Amino acid sequence: MNSEAYNTAQRQSIAGILLIFISSLYKLVKIFWAMGAYLLLSGPSKTTLIYTALGLLVVTGLTLIYSYVYYLKFIFYIDYEREEFILEKGIFSTENSAIPFDKIQQVYFKRSIFQRVINVYSLVIDTAGSNQKEVEIKAISENDANKLSEILLKAKSEKVEENQIEEERLEAENYEVWTHKVDFLTLLKIGISTNYLRGLSLVFAFVVSIYNRINTYFKDRIEDVEVYFSQFSGVLQSIGYLALLVILLLLLSISITIIEVFIKYYGLKIQQTKDKLEVEMGLKTNTKVSLQPRRLQLMRISTNPVQKRFNLYEAQISLSSSENELQKNKIKIPGLGKEIVKKIKSFLYSESSESQFRTTFRPDKLLLFRKISLAMVPALIFLAVWYFTALVSLQFWAVLVLAGLYIFAAITVQIFSFKARKLIFTEDFLQKKRGLWNKTEETLELFKIQSISVKQPIWYRRRNLVNIVFHTAGGDLKFYAVSNDILRYINYVLYKAEVIKRNWM
Repeated sequence: MNSEAYNTAQRQSIAGILLIFISSLYKLVKIFWAMGAYLLLSGPSKTTLIYTALGLLVVTGLTLIYSYVYYLKFIFYIDYEREEFILEKGIFSTENSAIPFDKIQQVYFKRSIFQRVINVYSLVIDTAGSNQKEVEIKAISENDANKLSEILLKAKSEKVEENQIEEERLEAENYEVWTHKVDFLTLLKIGISTNYLRGLSLVFAFVVSIYNRINTYFKDRIEDVEVYFSQFSGVLQSIGYLALLVILLLLLSISITIIEVFIKYYGLKIQQTKDKLEVEMGLKTNTKVSLQPRRLQLMRISTNPVQKRFNLYEAQISLSSSENELQKNKIKIPGLGKEIVKKIKSFLYSESSESQFRTTFRPDKLLLFRKISLAMVPALIFLAVWYFTALVSLQFWAVLVLAGLYIFAAITVQIFSFKARKLIFTEDFLQKKRGLWNKTEETLELFKIQSISVKQPIWYRRRNLVNIVFHTAGGDLKFYAVSNDILRYINYVLYKAEVIKRNWM
């Protein structure tokens, strides 16, 4: 590999034609599947089926031609004189993307299941920190992906010769500090100990979606189904059947959560080399990302009592990014033991010094009062609905018991959540701790703070309270209803951000 590699027009792997063809067919199926299902279930005639089959053959042929032409029109190369990566694509309208080397923030790989079958990679060039969209080459061989990634990442800082690139590549490959792999049992533990509300919401959304589809195409038959189920309404209202239904939904949500965890994080591997931390994971879409300490903005470490029992922690790493692309630059890494978390922190924060002081701030009790007041709103709505309408038919004592249990639980949750909130200043770091069940610790380096917003609502003035928002290129860190004594520490943070000249992009 030399400094003139990829300086002429390059095309994707020949397998890219098949990838484009399958992707195009999949998009067509997503658009017209409902129409096709309705056509089949409506009992079409033989002539209709023949014409439909001929139409499908024509569409398939046109899609294949489109895929081949799109493959020919998709070219990329490196313009070393202008120091840009060029990508051209499009059939009816040509899209030309030119990315200067100094705008490249990240180059990483990902693979879907189908890409694994045809043995190609997607190479993604991320231009975080600008309005430029990411550029993706969806069918490239492993060898070309590694070489192109190497050239672009090196070219970001300077133009180097072939022997320099090769020498540094071999050195990085041979300099492995440690590797951590998440096994099958750990993934299972993550699925079992993860919040099930997401699984329940997926079940609910699936049921509602299916009902809406059926209601759209079989509206006349819905009445018969409703009459059938109404015969069992009395049984379903019994406590035993409701309890059974809750258990089944809980088991289903746990199963969905476990499946989702395996799809997202199967094969999770973390590897630290000389100057980067490589993270690879995913079953459906296999993603490989290289993390460099300078791009780290915010780190969140979270766990809950069950996961802590299993020695499981989740790290969420927010990288420098443009405002419109914040979400895609948040990388979640679950299944980490306490020792691995320490190793990751040690690598990503290696240049920070030992803390000489530590100051902790907690929110004012006014925030607790506000949280409890908001938590009472559902109870008030329930009481209003019971008193003024006939939608809830319960005895007075039952209403009091339910409302009392809810109020007690809500107040207890808010009190313990309030006690867990704290903001900690050290010499180089800012930490925020919060959470009742899911304990979260957010950490950012002071010199990476871009700006600070201080707001004081009218109702805070008498108590000398303010709301603080710390803005970074990887998201915001917020802390509400804190004493204005914090302002002198804000001045210290701004001082650190000014005097430290280390790069953070």
